Amino acid sequence: MQTLTPLGTIIAFGWDLRQSSRRQLDGGLSRGESALTLSVIQPLLKGAGYDTTMAPVRIARLQERYNQLRLKTAVANTVTDIARTYHQFVQTRQQIALADGALQRARDLEATNRALIAAGRMAAVELFQAQATTAAQELALLQAQSAFDAARLALLALLALDLDTRVVPADRLAAKPVRIDVNEVRALAFDNRPDYLSQLIAIESARIGLDVARNQRLWDVSVVAGVSVPGSGRSGWRASEKLPATKTDLRAGLQLNIPINDLSLKQQEVQASVGLRQNEVVLEQLRAQVDQQVRDGVRTVDAMWRQYTLSRQVRELGERTLAGEMAKLRAGRSSNFQVVSFQDQLRSAESGELAALVAYLDALVLLDLQVGTTIDTWGIQLNDPPP
Repeated sequence: MQTLTPLGTIIAFGWDLRQSSRRQLDGGLSRGESALTLSVIQPLLKGAGYDTTMAPVRIARLQERYNQLRLKTAVANTVTDIARTYHQFVQTRQQIALADGALQRARDLEATNRALIAAGRMAAVELFQAQATTAAQELALLQAQSAFDAARLALLALLALDLDTRVVPADRLAAKPVRIDVNEVRALAFDNRPDYLSQLIAIESARIGLDVARNQRLWDVSVVAGVSVPGSGRSGWRASEKLPATKTDLRAGLQLNIPINDLSLKQQEVQASVGLRQNEVVLEQLRAQVDQQVRDGVRTVDAMWRQYTLSRQVRELGERTLAGEMAKLRAGRSSNFQVVSFQDQLRSAESGELAALVAYLDALVLLDLQVGTTIDTWGIQLNDPPP
């Protein structure tokens, strides 16, 4: 039996039990012979010390931490994909409402045209343009419904649900402005980004490997001590005083092994040193990349919010303009062409506002992913406990 302590000490224990073929006169029982041995080897240079001995355990713990970070990355990416797909799902649902509203406005215009034609205040040929607008809006409504079905299937596929499940969003998309401090977000990214933390783990593992490689090039100098206690008898020990006395063997010494011109050990050290330097370079590049991505993410969130507020203003002004133009048409002071133009502008403004809202929400989700806080933001608890 042999054990290794955290300091590199090797402790070996042995018990050799043998049966003799001779038989004693009293009872005819066979006489046994046994020996207990205990040896202790303590390295002084090569293989000595806590860091060298526990290197495999430390690397294993780092590997486990790396696996947990990979799991966190996979979960964060999946959550981000689901969130963005859900935004698109709700967007297509609201697009149906917008298309239905545009269709209703087109039908109102057509009804107004018919009333004006019946009153003799508009030529019958003007009705064709209103009818064409109504048909175009009906087509847009069908396209919006088709896009909604496609988004529903995409969301169900990500959620691993039955594709025949009928789901509808329970709420409408809404957003509030978020104040973001770039320096705070950068600090969060360096503390939470799985790829950055994984690279730190790679560097730590490479340093351990370099320390082990350097240790392997040292002389193998060890202090050796041991004891051997022989015995005999039915119990494996001396059972009778008539038997000859045994002698305990004690020994101690110094063991020396000097590697001469072993280029493989030097090669391992060089490879470990190069690997450590490469990982350090990758860390510097990754640090710059994280910094850039976080800054771009914050800038994108601010820009998307400004675009959303402006597009909302455009939509509100478009509604007022169209309402005024419809009033002028009923009074005979406008034309179908003007009203249809303003309807198209309003429809475009509504779609632009919705698209800007989704872009802002997506920017927030992507910023969470870039900072590495997606798991915390959504309150997700992973099954793997931290080391």
